[in-house]
This record gives sequence, structure tokens and C-alpha cells, in this order.
Amino acid sequence: MSDFAFAIARGSIESDSRACCDAPVNTRAEVMSWREKKLEYENRMARAKGKKLDTLKTCTICGADKAKACLGCGTTAYCSTDCQRIDWRDRGHRKVCKIQAAEAARAEAPTPAPSPPRDVFYGPAPRSHADEVRARIAAEHEAARLRREANPEPEPASARFGSRCPICFGDWDVNTPGVFRVCCCRKVCQSCEDKIGNECPLCRVPRAETQAEQLARLRRHVENEVPEAIARLGIAYHFGGLGLVKSDKKAVKIYRRAVELGNVDAMINLALLYKTGRGVKLDKMKAKRLYRAAADRGHAVAQSNLGALLHSEKEFEEAFRYLTLAADQGYTSGEFNVGMCYGNGEGTEVDLGKARYWFERAAAKGHEKATPSLAALDAPV
Repeated sequence: MSDFAFAIARGSIESDSRACCDAPVNTRAEVMSWREKKLEYENRMARAKGKKLDTLKTCTICGADKAKACLGCGTTAYCSTDCQRIDWRDRGHRKVCKIQAAEAARAEAPTPAPSPPRDVFYGPAPRSHADEVRARIAAEHEAARLRREANPEPEPASARFGSRCPICFGDWDVNTPGVFRVCCCRKVCQSCEDKIGNECPLCRVPRAETQAEQLARLRRHVENEVPEAIARLGIAYHFGGLGLVKSDKKAVKIYRRAVELGNVDAMINLALLYKTGRGVKLDKMKAKRLYRAAADRGHAVAQSNLGALLHSEKEFEEAFRYLTLAADQGYTSGEFNVGMCYGNGEGTEVDLGKARYWFERAAAKGHEKATPSLAALDAPV
């Protein structure tokens, strides 16, 4: 044997396993065996079915012939009632029979007819509960809008002051001016001012200890063109506050600057100086014009002062109209003046009943002349 043949015999030469096919090839014998197995399985199932049918011909308990199948499930047969009673009582066929009968009934139940098609709906989709909620909310907003239009909130004299106290949110009392706070140029009611401690609740700035410190803070706001601060500085010169020397001329100059910025308080104070001729030349026309500008903004004091000025000039009808506007806001002086108009028949017809009504309102608020006027109405003629 050559060396090459010896190597093959010993198996030392490696062969390439990748050259072989991985999938096995079925032979004819293997195919025939599979068919035989399938035929054998079918024969076995046929024998089992035939055996099952044969069992229904013999009694399940004793094996006797001529047995009858169970009427409930049909899977067992009995030759007599005694055998059936034994199977039901001792072997538990009672429960099994009910279960198998129910399963057979479900299997044989006819398929339910398909439900009729839904009616075709043309148009928008039906409204949902969310649509009802949105409609209710819209109705509430509309009702609130109508209430606001029926009872409009009074226009504030200043955007910084607002229409209510910024602390307690109470409406301003036209007879009691609010307290001006120099630290933030805001106004609060007197009751809230009495409760404020050493720190401002609006701007968190400590309270000024001296008038000089208050004046320094006020001047810083004036330099920033804050209308409320400019009007307050004019009041300080007008009445001599914050340690300043009283000067009507300086007050007029500062008031004019605040009026240009639209401050209502400055309009009223400057009109008073024009009306009396203090610090400026007497000019009632300018005073009337300033009062009218403030009165049209809804300021009760301006309405009352304008009504009194027009009354002094014998313009009774227009005077009565402005005095009534002030009285409707609860201004005490306006209430007394309206009572005088009704009592004297100036600008309106004489009506002692309405005169008494307005005198009583003014007297309840402490007006000095209202009580004697009521007594004059009660005095015999």
C-alpha cells in the first residue's frame, strides 16, 4: 500500500464538511412508512368511533344488551331504571349529564341572525354631554356680562388707586378719602391703614420714620412721572404738609403738571384755586372746565362742587343734574344740596317729601345743616 492509500485508510486526511448538504434526503422507504402511519391512525380512529357506537347498545352498568341511551346527554346507556339510578347516585352521572347536555345544546344552537343595519343618519353628529356643559358655561358668562352692563363698576379716579381698597377690597367711601402711602403711591382705606404695622403690605417697604424721609421717597416717584405722586406733592405745597412751606403758586405749578397726566385729584384742587384766586388769577371758567372734566370721570366731589358753582351762577337745571349724580353716590354734601333744590324748587319741582328724604340721609351722616333743615320742614307755617 502506498503512503497516500495508507493515509486514507487511517483517516488522517481532513475532508471539507461544508461540501455536504445539510437537508436530509427522504428515501422511498421513509415515504411509505409515513403513509402507513397515516393509514393506521385513520383505522384506529374508525375503530374507536365504532366502539363508541357499540357501547350505546349495551348497558353501562351491567353490560346487558338492548339498552337505551340516556335522554340527557346521549353518551351512556342503561338497560333498566335500577342501573340508571346506580350510575346517577353512586357514580355522579347526574352532574356530568347536565354539563354535557348544556355543551351539546350550545353546539347545536343555531347561529343568531345578524342584527339589522343601523339607520343611516345624515347631518351633524348628535350633541354630547360636553356640549351641554359648554352651553351652560356660555350662558353663565352671558348672564354675568348682562349684570355688569346693568350695574357698571364706577371708573376709578386713578389706575394706581383702583376702584376698591387693595387690601380689604372694600368699595371706597366718597365721604372719607383714603390714606395715601408714599412708599408705593397707593391708596388704602382708613381702617386698613390703622391695622398696618411697620411694613407696607403692598410693597414690603418699611415705614418712613420722619417727614424728610417721606418727602425723599415722594420726590423719587415724582422724578419717575407718577401722576399720583405729583398730585400729592402739590397737596403738600397747597396745605403745607411733609415739612414744606405752604405755597399756592408752587402748588398750582405742580397741579398743572399732574393734570396733564390725567390725575383727577389734581383737577379738583386746581379748580378750587382758580375758583378762589389763590396762587393764580381768579378764573371761574377754568375752574368750571376742570370740575367738569373730573365730574365726567364720575368723581362725586367734583360733581358736587360743579353743581354748587353752577347753582351760584343761576344755572339751576344743570346744577341739579350734577348734584343728583353726587347724591346717588352717597356724597353727603350732594345729598343736602339736592334736598335744598327740592325744597326751594330750584332746577326741579317743589317736592317736600323728596326734600325730607335727602335731608334725612344727610343728617344720618352728620351733616350740620341737615338737622335744622328737617326742623324747618316740620315747623308750622
